Amino acid sequence: MAFLHSLDIVGSALTAERYRSDVILQNISNARTTRTPGGGPYNRKQVVFEEKPFRQGTFGETFRHVCKIRHNHQIHTGGVKVQTMVDSINVFKPVYDPEHPDADADGYVWYPNVDTTEEIIDLMGATNAYEANLTAMSVVKAMISKSLDIAK
Repeated sequence: MAFLHSLDIVGSALTAERYRSDVILQNISNARTTRTPGGGPYNRKQVVFEEKPFRQGTFGETFRHVCKIRHNHQIHTGGVKVQTMVDSINVFKPVYDPEHPDADADGYVWYPNVDTTEEIIDLMGATNAYEANLTAMSVVKAMISKSLDIAK
């Protein structure tokens, strides 16, 4: 059943979007962190996705690859995965507060480069993508169920 590979693709998207949501929530929770263990303010993190390509080629190559998958019980399908997590290149925000314990010699406190409005919008996008993939998974599950009903 070729459409069963759709579950792998949707599952990879759900995993990637969940990871993206976790990183966004980490950014929001550290939006006012002026001192990290590494020194300096918290730096916004961003997730980079990468395509997990589906093996394509001539019909014979694809057929041999599918036979190898079935023989070795390995699945090599398309989808998405988290390639890496990178630090934002945006500058930190200086705020004049000489009484703050993290103020520099000039009295400025450097706050993280996290814009909570931007993070909330990113979180809404990740949530919408997650929900869309849940809907796709429901459709695939319904197709599987109907296929099994036909086989009765």
